[in-house]
Amino acid sequence: MQTPLCKNPCFFLSLQSFNMQLHIFNPEHDLALAFGKPNFTPPHAARELRTNMGYLPAFWAEDGDIVLVDDVDYAVKASAPFRCHMAEVLFLSFDDLHRWFQSSPKAVPSVNPWGWDAALCHRLMHAGYPAASLPSDTELQQLRILSSRATSVDMLPFLLQHTGHPCLTGKSYLCASEDSVIELIKAMQHCVLKAPWSSSGRGIRYVESGKLSTSAEGWMKHTLEQQHHMVVEPYYRKLKDFALEFFVNDSGKPAYCGLSLFDTQHGNYTGNLLMQESAKREEMRKYVSDDLFDNLVKGICLFIKTKVPSYRGPFGVDMMVVADDSTDGILVHPCVELNLRRTMGHAALALTPPKGEPSQVMRIVHRVNYQLKCSPIEGDFVKVM
Repeated sequence: MQTPLCKNPCFFLSLQSFNMQLHIFNPEHDLALAFGKPNFTPPHAARELRTNMGYLPAFWAEDGDIVLVDDVDYAVKASAPFRCHMAEVLFLSFDDLHRWFQSSPKAVPSVNPWGWDAALCHRLMHAGYPAASLPSDTELQQLRILSSRATSVDMLPFLLQHTGHPCLTGKSYLCASEDSVIELIKAMQHCVLKAPWSSSGRGIRYVESGKLSTSAEGWMKHTLEQQHHMVVEPYYRKLKDFALEFFVNDSGKPAYCGLSLFDTQHGNYTGNLLMQESAKREEMRKYVSDDLFDNLVKGICLFIKTKVPSYRGPFGVDMMVVADDSTDGILVHPCVELNLRRTMGHAALALTPPKGEPSQVMRIVHRVNYQLKCSPIEGDFVKVM
């Protein structure tokens, strides 16, 4: 399949279906939520990732859709190795979009971003997108509140109570003052502090022996001043990362999309296994029984329908297998993080090899620039998986 390079977007788009969607990879989304205002400027690394990997939505788009990128020529070149996995989409830049809206097109594509935030809406409106076709300020503020880690704090006990399974574990506390944070640190000794809004690997500090370092204390005070809350959790000795990925349709019905087996280093995402769902379930069966797995899926769907009824679109729930030091066994933490946005787990599902083809590892590496690499399963990645 050939992905068209934008030369004359007005002509090409005039031929498109009115059902076409405009997809955007905005990996700075979590940082934009933390900033909370429209005039957000992402740091260099986030802008570089957005430019280098902007073609990603072509993996889950439909033929005839649009993918908005920073650099069309770069997107076409970078995506070339994955062309057989991509829909026939049109890459457009924000300048292309602006010129198209200046020509007063009849069709306004619906927008399908990595995640909605005020900064993205500001960029789209600056490019000429009608405000009426985008989330309102009220909707954006509501989504920002729901995307806080405070929602994860609420989801954890909900899932523990819903399943009632003895192999589940997890505690999480939302604090509004320095005193309450310090009190929990002293009680737990070894714990994790999390900012309500932050990107993966950021906004997290580890505390050992019940003592805050000078830098961690300064970060805690600044976070409480800026974001008004802090999440405090016991430290768990992680053995394995995994996640369940979902999508909520326009009617508000959540549906399970698939299992994500991924790896992190120092809290930063490093890669995913690409394999059939049955193979992933078999891999996880040594930690999570089928009954527990199915109950977790049902519990998550019930939580979203009852506690986050306004949300539409993709989301994922990060989980982990942890050591139970009291019994030398293992436990499952069912809600390390609720991500009300698309995730790399969704991207991995879109790249699942067809039945009968070898499983692979998907990684994002930085060699001069960010690159997506898919390779046979071997080496250290499998050991940690």
